Amino acid sequence: MNFEYSTSEPLQETKPEGLRKRLILIVDDLPENLQVLAGHLTEQGYEIMAATNGPRALALVRNRKPDLILLDIMMPDVDGFTVCQELKGDEHSADIPVIFITARTDTEDILHGFQLGAVDYITKPFRPPELLARVRTHLELKSSRDLFGTYNKQLERISRHLRRLNEDKNRFLSIVSHDIRGAFGNVISVSRLLTDDEPVEEEDAAQLLNDIGVEAEHMIALAENLLNIDAIERREIRLQSETVETQPLLDFAIQAHQMASQAKNITFQLQCDASSIRGDLTACRQILSNLVSNAVKYSSPESRVWIEARRDGEGFVRLSVRDEGQGISTEDQKKLFKPFTRLTRKAESIEHSIGLGLSIVRLMAEGMGGTADCESRPGAGATFFVRLPANL
Repeated sequence: MNFEYSTSEPLQETKPEGLRKRLILIVDDLPENLQVLAGHLTEQGYEIMAATNGPRALALVRNRKPDLILLDIMMPDVDGFTVCQELKGDEHSADIPVIFITARTDTEDILHGFQLGAVDYITKPFRPPELLARVRTHLELKSSRDLFGTYNKQLERISRHLRRLNEDKNRFLSIVSHDIRGAFGNVISVSRLLTDDEPVEEEDAAQLLNDIGVEAEHMIALAENLLNIDAIERREIRLQSETVETQPLLDFAIQAHQMASQAKNITFQLQCDASSIRGDLTACRQILSNLVSNAVKYSSPESRVWIEARRDGEGFVRLSVRDEGQGISTEDQKKLFKPFTRLTRKAESIEHSIGLGLSIVRLMAEGMGGTADCESRPGAGATFFVRLPANL
């Protein structure tokens, strides 16, 4: 099937500035028709693929997706309608705009083509300015749809992220408010006992003051953790690379939690088989302090907590804290090291946790080139540890 083209009007199209080289697939069973169409489109800066039958066109599309398809209807074996239907039925090619080029102008044919998903018709004999204008229009429309789709996906990702942030915020506010109420409620209750009209034995008074101290320690730790995790995530904390002696580090962690451990009569077992770490002293102190705090918190009275520093493979020191608590379930282990999460296990004391300590441990350990992890079984206690670079 031949078609005529008019040369009575000069081409007015000019190549748009900054136009990305768009790929157009031309499908026609007559090579001379392909040559004419390709000539006009190439002059305007478009890249061309050509096929002389439907199966070849579908194979080309599967191999390389074009930006637009100019499709003849009347072809042997597989006509243009069938090709269009195949294209629109495939998720990979469904969004490619298809323009039919045909001498068939029956209303039923035109409607059928639109029903199959074509975006336009160009009748033969075509006028080159009209052809180029329609090609440009539908390429621009496709670009707008693609851009809209990209923006929509980005907005969906942002929306999901904001929903997660909002959920984290609500969970955070709920947990923090619970912990603050609990800590201050305990302090108020204990202080009322001390100021009651009935006298309190000296030994009991000392224990009550000790309880107030424990709650004060908790509130200070809460404030420090809130500030630290915000600063770390904003990259406002710069971790140093210095020699950190392990023995003084372990001693510091024990001293920092002496009051809390004495309140529950917990015994610390210390073992140090590694001399020094390469890292940040303040960060190392906070890591170990958080691990010891958790161990004391989840340990039963009269139990033991092991604090150990030893060489772990070549170039690393493992700092570990092991308790004799209830252990951690498989479900809870999935939540470890995530901020603002509360585990299902319950401490047997009046202390509380908003789940910031372990997230800070991991952030700081990774900031020094290390890792943080946990080993535990329900009913068999838990061992939290970090691997930090050794001072070679």
